[in-house]
Amino acid sequence: MDQKTDPELLRNAERLVSQCDRCGACLPVCPLFGARDLESSSARGKNTITRALAQGVLSPSREALEAVNFCLLCRTCTDTCPNKIPTDEAMVDVRQHLINRTGAVNVKYRAVGAFLRRLPLVKLAAAALSLMRRTGLNRLVPFGMAPDEVTRAHFLASFAGPAALGGPAPPSAVPVTAATKVAYFHGCGMRMMFPAAAAETLAILATTTAPLVRDNLCCGLPHLAHGLREDFLAMGKENIRLYEDADVVVSDCASCGGTLKHLASWFADDPLWKERAAAFSGKVMDLAEYLVKVGYQPRRRLEAVFTYHDPCHLVRGQGIRKEPRELLRAAGTFVEMKNPDLCCAGAGSFHMDYPAISGKILEQKRANIEATGASVVVTGCPGCLIQMTKAARASGGKFRAMHISQVL
Repeated sequence: MDQKTDPELLRNAERLVSQCDRCGACLPVCPLFGARDLESSSARGKNTITRALAQGVLSPSREALEAVNFCLLCRTCTDTCPNKIPTDEAMVDVRQHLINRTGAVNVKYRAVGAFLRRLPLVKLAAAALSLMRRTGLNRLVPFGMAPDEVTRAHFLASFAGPAALGGPAPPSAVPVTAATKVAYFHGCGMRMMFPAAAAETLAILATTTAPLVRDNLCCGLPHLAHGLREDFLAMGKENIRLYEDADVVVSDCASCGGTLKHLASWFADDPLWKERAAAFSGKVMDLAEYLVKVGYQPRRRLEAVFTYHDPCHLVRGQGIRKEPRELLRAAGTFVEMKNPDLCCAGAGSFHMDYPAISGKILEQKRANIEATGASVVVTGCPGCLIQMTKAARASGGKFRAMHISQVL
């Protein structure tokens, strides 16, 4: 919804949580409630805070903002809730309301938001991180924000053997009409953190079509999640303009794809942008979703054992669960881990804001991966891949972490 007034933000949040009957079904499934056994950590607690703010029982404060910021926006509670309360959507509005009232936007969020709005700076950072990887200095960057990247060449060397490396992979026989204009949305996380994976995405797309590449801006999720809504809407408009000539927009980042698919809802009340936003959101597809739709077959089937971590913004934000698994079964041996859709606690900057809590949740994820005996954990989100890379390092080499584009 474009440019909600401050009272509308709180009224909308109250409306979203109004059907919460406090049953507590959300408590046992909330990763944060499991890590910090406090009512305010759960969806039920946050819904109560929302009601208290809306009814004037609780005044806007930095303490209230801190409580609603302690949320992964993972939608696990919504999936479990009998009434399907969208607590994540309510928290986005409550955060914006509290920031409007208290002026308490974290300086870090403002700085990161300003940085991500400027594509030249994002490209410069990508080049700097690439250099740091080559020199080994990336290990000095805190919170794993400059992770080592397992490339497809590393993957093939480990699991294919010399024979499979003898020549280029044959082109896919996917029938795509010449009239189909397929564009790639280059997310900030893929550009900066995992450029080799992004390159593999483009290589795969090139076997099915002639992909269009645009100098797109950030999808705006970091801005939306942290009270910088005007920036989010401005970047949304620019991205809509950039892709109006495309028939399909493919994203290899679950967070970008989920945000872009829902972009239309933020312009539903804007007569100038409503139709353009709806058209844009309707043509966004996740990479796995697109590849299954066009009948893509992996470039090789290898003697590798995969397991898969479901990104929250893909499995719950987009309803995509079977497509990545279908592709992985065609690429090698697939083994399902326990609780594959349990949030890894990356959640944008959450793992930096709450490293101890994030680490506790990630440790459970690492144990679940190791229990499968898989040699590679695959995911489709750079934020999750940062976390999976940390888990792989903690495993002492029992498994590697890779983006799905790199194993297909």
